[in-house]
Amino acid sequence: MRKYIVTLLLSLMGFYASAQESDFILSYQMSLPLGNTSDYIGAFSGRGVGLEWKRHLLTTPVSYGFSVNWNILYEKVDERYHNPSEGIVADGRQYRYMNIVPILLHANYYFNKDGIINPYVGVGVGTYFINQRTSFGQWAFIDKNWHFGVAPEVGVVADVSSSFNMLFTIRYNQAFKAGNASDHSYLGFNVGFVF
Repeated sequence: MRKYIVTLLLSLMGFYASAQESDFILSYQMSLPLGNTSDYIGAFSGRGVGLEWKRHLLTTPVSYGFSVNWNILYEKVDERYHNPSEGIVADGRQYRYMNIVPILLHANYYFNKDGIINPYVGVGVGTYFINQRTSFGQWAFIDKNWHFGVAPEVGVVADVSSSFNMLFTIRYNQAFKAGNASDHSYLGFNVGFVF
């Protein structure tokens, strides 16, 4: 998995170097679990990072691109673990983790492309790799799945200097059900640097 992410990152840098009207974005990402995800892990997380490349069209206020993100959700709980499909019931302290890696294609529309403050709306479509782990001391239950998903977002690009801009976004991430794994969703609050 790591070699695929490294390959994507190197490709992203190559696209950035060859494109004239493009942006490279490095973002810090925070996550608020929703729906089935909040039933498993309800804690707000500040563990996330994202890389994104955007190519701007010259004639319209539209961009397209792709992103690779990594969000980690974590919570420690003291309750009974019950999984009737596997016949497992366990009591004790649980450490719950979710590593979520969205790989998305994006399209964005900008409302004030040449302004100092440039709000936009967009949508991402792609795949979410989700590694869900529940640990009890030396035992762990691990579930890894690829999900199809969408990520609508609203954001603002602020022109803060001649060498970079700042990006502030709110992104709703929805990874649909895959096989026996349930759907997952979370709200992402992202702050980034645009180069």
